[in-house]
Amino acid sequence: MVVTVVIAALLFEFTMIWTIGVGFYMLALGEFTGLWMLVGGYAMACTPAAFGLLIATGQFWKSLTHSLWIGLLYGTLGFTFIDVILGSF
Repeated sequence: MVVTVVIAALLFEFTMIWTIGVGFYMLALGEFTGLWMLVGGYAMACTPAAFGLLIATGQFWKSLTHSLWIGLLYGTLGFTFIDVILGSF
């Protein structure tokens, strides 16, 4: 069970960072559909924090607003340090 959760988390992390990266790349080329990729990556960055806070606190709006900040930091740091994250494996 633990191995399954770890593998799922690693795949989720890579997909989130890939989506954010492709979104930035598309925006750099002038394709504004890259905004959808950025929004999708940001939503994926917010999802684990939202569920964790909702389970821990039981307060929907508080967990939602806090997960927006956590997702912003998580997505930014993940995108910035993708080479370090992949190099650790």
